[in-house]
Amino acid sequence: MSSRDTAIAAALAAIALTLAQDLRPGLDFYHTWQYAAVLSITIIVMVAYAWSARTGSDGPSGRRAAIGIAGALAVATGGLLSGLIGPDTITVSGSPGTVTPVPDLQAAAFFGPADPATIARGDATVSLREKTGDPIAVAPGNRLFLGTSIVYLGSRPAAYIVARDASGNRLTVTQPTNPTFLSPVLLFPQNQPLKDKSYPLDTFATPGLHRVMRALYFSADDAQTFNHLGTKQPALVLSVNDDAGKSIGLTILPSGRDVAIGDLHITATLGSFPQLIVASAPHPALLIAGLVVFVGGVGAAFVPPKGRKPLSVPAAEV
Repeated sequence: MSSRDTAIAAALAAIALTLAQDLRPGLDFYHTWQYAAVLSITIIVMVAYAWSARTGSDGPSGRRAAIGIAGALAVATGGLLSGLIGPDTITVSGSPGTVTPVPDLQAAAFFGPADPATIARGDATVSLREKTGDPIAVAPGNRLFLGTSIVYLGSRPAAYIVARDASGNRLTVTQPTNPTFLSPVLLFPQNQPLKDKSYPLDTFATPGLHRVMRALYFSADDAQTFNHLGTKQPALVLSVNDDAGKSIGLTILPSGRDVAIGDLHITATLGSFPQLIVASAPHPALLIAGLVVFVGGVGAAFVPPKGRKPLSVPAAEV
């Protein structure tokens, strides 16, 4: 393999590693020494070739290839700096209708309100607001680039709880362990080990009936694994105690179904609620510019120069 081929292979590897930060953001691997070491090696190989080729050691086509390698170097350098000095990935959480500061972006995240249908669909909104400017909506499935950061939405299990007494009167739902005390939306910040897996766990209460409930969240796949749950849809396993800690009972609460336990009726709509994820990543403008230069320079290096047409000399008149 020639030095040019080696440099092009290193450039392709560096471009792929850097593009991965934009295509699959948030991986801890990008901030490891192994990732930095591989990118550094590709940069050294490319610099060595470009420095040599500029002097003509690889001929005229080598100079054109060196220009393309310079574009790949810009991409690789952006990826290396993003991994080395970019902030670690953070997950910003909030309850429906609340605001959470995001110091890394010098902004605040606004988590939109959610009703049972919104939780079931998993399409609650999140917007970012800086000190100046209009709010920036972050839509599910989209990625937003802000400076050297990429912002996108993840999801977490959620349940919208409706509680009623035996007469059908709606009860106030509180969350004693949640800063959003009066929210009817459970976001399951804890996990409960069960057999060989952990399941999302949350706690809520109905002060009107002096009941405290622990809710264990089972996804549809998990519910099918536990055949004794008797459901193939998301469900809660609900344990109910009174204020003194005396057990009232244990029940399975499939999504959307009203279930009575003692003098309490509970309906839980299960689904998801978004989290805002902020990760470091090189800006696409840098990647696009570097790729254009790389493709143009390397492509030109493999195009043979057009031969000059011989000059036609008019025949001498006899």
